[in-house]
Amino acid sequence: MSISAITKQAALRQMKICRRPGTAAELITGANFDIFTINGDAIVVLNLWGICTTLIAGAIVPQFSFTPTGGAAIGLSAAMLSLDTDVAGTVYVWDGVTATVPGPATQIGYADSAEAGWNGDPGILPAGVIRIVNAVASTAGVIDWYIAYIPCSNASQVVPA
Repeated sequence: MSISAITKQAALRQMKICRRPGTAAELITGANFDIFTINGDAIVVLNLWGICTTLIAGAIVPQFSFTPTGGAAIGLSAAMLSLDTDVAGTVYVWDGVTATVPGPATQIGYADSAEAGWNGDPGILPAGVIRIVNAVASTAGVIDWYIAYIPCSNASQVVPA
């Protein structure tokens, strides 16, 4: 086994996943909202995704953004295409590239060859807030958000915002 493979296995044993349940109110307001808070120390982001739990009615176009503690907001992704009429079970995957539009996966199941995966390098984020930037209101819809990460120290923690 190579040193690279050993290192990857060790890192994956430290991986954590945080879930932030969506609410009916956040998409219908057409406003920005926080999804995760990174406390303490930096993290290595392995993946960031959402799962629609209630039919979306309205042409919302959310975008991932990050604001480091004491810093200015930066875009993590391009704005998604309209999510109007997306049904429960639709999975939105960000591939780790800031210019990419996070899109719905064509098939459910991460092992499926049609599933969008993590194409970018893992991102390192310091303490701060990950948020959804959205200027378009919907009349219905809920998305639960997830983040897979590796803490950079024992002080690193991600909590739902």
